[in-house]
Amino acid sequence: MLLGLRISNVAVIEEVEVAFGAGLTVLTGETGAGKSILVDALGLLLGGRADADVIRAGCEEASVEGVFARTSALEARLEELGLPDLGEEVLVRRVLGRTGRGKAYVNGSLVTVGVLGKLTRGAVDIAGQHEHVSLFDSGLHRVLLDRYGNLETVLGAFFREYTGLREVDARMEALGGDEAKVRERAEFLRFQLDEIARLEPEAGEDARLDAERKRLGGAEKLKRHASEAELLVAGEEQSAVETVGRALGLVHDAVKCDATLEPVSQALSTALSELEEAQRRLNRYVEGLESDPSRLADVEERLDALKRLCRKHGTHLDGLLKKQGEIEVELGTLENRKEILEELAAERRKVEERARKAAAALTRARTASAVAFAAQVREGLGQLAMGKAAFEVRVTPSESLRPDGADDVEFFFSANPGEPPRALGKVASGGEASRLLLALKKALADSDGGGCYILDEADAGVSGAIADVVGRMIKDVSSHRQVLCITHLPQVAAYADAHLLIRKGLKGERTVSEVVVLEAGAERTRELARMMSGVEVTREALGAAEALVRSAHRALGSRARRESGPEGSPRGRLRRTA
Repeated sequence: MLLGLRISNVAVIEEVEVAFGAGLTVLTGETGAGKSILVDALGLLLGGRADADVIRAGCEEASVEGVFARTSALEARLEELGLPDLGEEVLVRRVLGRTGRGKAYVNGSLVTVGVLGKLTRGAVDIAGQHEHVSLFDSGLHRVLLDRYGNLETVLGAFFREYTGLREVDARMEALGGDEAKVRERAEFLRFQLDEIARLEPEAGEDARLDAERKRLGGAEKLKRHASEAELLVAGEEQSAVETVGRALGLVHDAVKCDATLEPVSQALSTALSELEEAQRRLNRYVEGLESDPSRLADVEERLDALKRLCRKHGTHLDGLLKKQGEIEVELGTLENRKEILEELAAERRKVEERARKAAAALTRARTASAVAFAAQVREGLGQLAMGKAAFEVRVTPSESLRPDGADDVEFFFSANPGEPPRALGKVASGGEASRLLLALKKALADSDGGGCYILDEADAGVSGAIADVVGRMIKDVSSHRQVLCITHLPQVAAYADAHLLIRKGLKGERTVSEVVVLEAGAERTRELARMMSGVEVTREALGAAEALVRSAHRALGSRARRESGPEGSPRGRLRRTA
């Protein structure tokens, strides 16, 4: 739901700020007062194209800010797009520059216009006299019908079978191709496998060989250092063993006079034993350490061969061993290709049969939903004095399976008896199309995903008694969705929960438009009278406006008039965003 909107320096609007509530909000005013500018500005927040010509003359930039109630869909998109989540509201802003590219913000974070469009897609559905958005897009008719009929379970059951079929097809395709290419691939795999098998690599072998290479390469240096260390420990007059031994003898004699030195004696005794053990190990190490150039050459050659093979396959030794196993599996599959293909073909026949049964069930469900949906739309058209109009939802099964089933779905309409229904996208705009749009909106109100409808003079081309029916229908739609309706019909405005007047005036020598919230009572009645009589509001027009309001209240079940304003009245102020 749209909670608020602020527009700065857009066309004749210098600064407009308004908050919106639930239910039906109507926007009225003289022709050219700037009503549609509000809709165009809102389109910018939905990722629409920007034109520097919309910037108010004399200004370098224009901005549009909006606040949306955070829904589960918006919350999921914020997370998906990596955008900050500030709580119960989502704040968006679009800035247009006269000399360069504009900027867009979501909850204070700078984003691209594409990201902005992804976030707000579906949050608002804008419909005008010449632009009937998604309902007139045949590519979305299947989605709308599935949503109307609550067919998610049936569609999900089909999609699971369809996914299984695609997986089998992918496995068969991997085994496909002409025989020459398959043989060529098998020969290549055998070559790779033989190359690895000849080397017979072992896990961890490279680390062991590298350690051995270092030891063999530094044998002389190691022998020299170990020999010198052995002499320092026990081989000379001032060696560590001799020095510690003399200290141990002295402390041992002292213990006879002072037993408190016993721990020192034990420590020296332990140290002497450790030094003697170290000397023996150094001695064995020196005796066993020999320079072996031949072995060193073998180790280096083996290491080099392992590294070359690893580089060839773009991996390390562990990865090479894993690759060896993968090659063996693929080669075995290719060598048994014929038998495996026969098994997959049999499996595919079973999976396809299940998928087609699921598709047939989906077709039946769609056909039943199409009948109910078409009847509901025709009922709405009848209420709009178009009882003889034809509306059909055609579900055409096809042989090919797609992720969304095996059906083509399209809406068809004819306003005149005897004329064959035509695809909805070819219906001319005007009063008939506008009334059809309202009938479609009403039928889809419970299932349509949009949280807010913007009707920009979608009631054009109707008048008289039909206008009152249009008003009631728009009011019915608003019980399910927030509706903002730009209208010239007092019969529609009389049903509003909130009424905004857009008027144009002079500020200095510049033309500006402003938005005024009309309070229930005299202000709204006077505006309805102006809509009926024109510039001069007569006493008779005021009386007719009062009667129109009373009639609307009776039509809605004689609801009590609330002096404080209905729940949908504008409230609060739009908070500024970064």
